[in-house]
Amino acid sequence: MSGLSKPTKTPEPGGFNTDPDPIAAPAYQAPASGDGGWSRPALVRTSVIPIALGGRPLKQRWLAAVGAAGLMATIGEMAFRWGVWWFWLVVPSGFACFIGYRLIRKGFVRLADLINVESDPSGRVYLTTLSGDCPVCNGEVKLKGVGPKQHIKTVIQCTADSTHRWEFDPARLDKL
Repeated sequence: MSGLSKPTKTPEPGGFNTDPDPIAAPAYQAPASGDGGWSRPALVRTSVIPIALGGRPLKQRWLAAVGAAGLMATIGEMAFRWGVWWFWLVVPSGFACFIGYRLIRKGFVRLADLINVESDPSGRVYLTTLSGDCPVCNGEVKLKGVGPKQHIKTVIQCTADSTHRWEFDPARLDKL
């Protein structure tokens, strides 16, 4: 059977030929960083201000508890008296309750693209500022809120070139 050639596999329609070809180019491998080949910028805390009341550090659970108590007192007062003063208590109480709850859940809260509130593992609360260097163009990176008002997402963005952008995950930050 000298005239017979070795049978070859024909690829299925829409499929790929699985025969190894020593001349073919190596398969594409995604960059290790997962960010399109750009390494993730390292954010550092340039400012850490502990929040203290009466010389004692503010704790995230205290913040949530005092906020919830203020809301309950305000709601109770509204049920009996319909004065206007309750508004001045409901706003700060709701704000404190929200921040305390978010700190308990995530340990990081970003407020109005201006202020970062963080808590350490023991529950103490801090105001922080984060920044770093862009690994692409050596500009400065900061946190930025992007997207429509209802679905704002916090990202790490270069101040020199807004196309240099990375997803922000507060869990990747060093512990306080």
